Parts: sequence; structure tokens; C-alpha cells
Amino acid sequence: MRFQVPQFIETEEKIIGPLTLKQFFWIGGGASILFILFISFNFVIFIILGLPITLVAILMAFLKVDGIPLYTYAFYAIKYFLGQKRVFFKPKTDPVRSTLNGNE
Repeated sequence: MRFQVPQFIETEEKIIGPLTLKQFFWIGGGASILFILFISFNFVIFIILGLPITLVAILMAFLKVDGIPLYTYAFYAIKYFLGQKRVFFKPKTDPVRSTLNGNE
């Protein structure tokens, strides 16, 4: 008995217009922060703070590095910097001492 294998299982479905759900949330979150800045500060401060927020929101939504979304890289970076790091010390054998002891 043969089964039909689904095609294109690695592509996310476009839920809201041309955007996937994750892209929509990144753009919507950035727009929400921009709206709060717009009603809280004057126009010059809004522009100064709004440009980096807009850039980060757009990059997180659309940029892929080697086929992996940027927010995945950001998650891995935060996990690395905040996580515990283990360092193992393995001393190298000294060739002079090993020949003096007869361990060649």
C-alpha cells in the first residue's frame, strides 16, 4: 500500500497575508513598541529610539543566515552567554620527563 508524502514540509505557512505567524508577531511587537514610544516622547527621541527598534524587528522577522532565522541565532547567543561554561584541563605530558622516567 502506498502513502502520499506531503510536499514542502519545511516551509512555514503564510497565515496573515504574505507573513508567517512568527513574522507577524515580530513586526507587530516592533510596531507596538514604536507606538508606545510615539505617544510617550517627542518626535526627535522617537526617531532616535525608533530606528534601531525598527531595524531589529525587521531583521528578526525576515533575515535568515544559512537558512536559519536570526531569532534562533539570538536565542543561542543568549543561552551561551548566560549559561554555565565548563572548562576541562588536560595536562600535556612533558617529553623530557617521560624520557627520564623511561616511559617512551
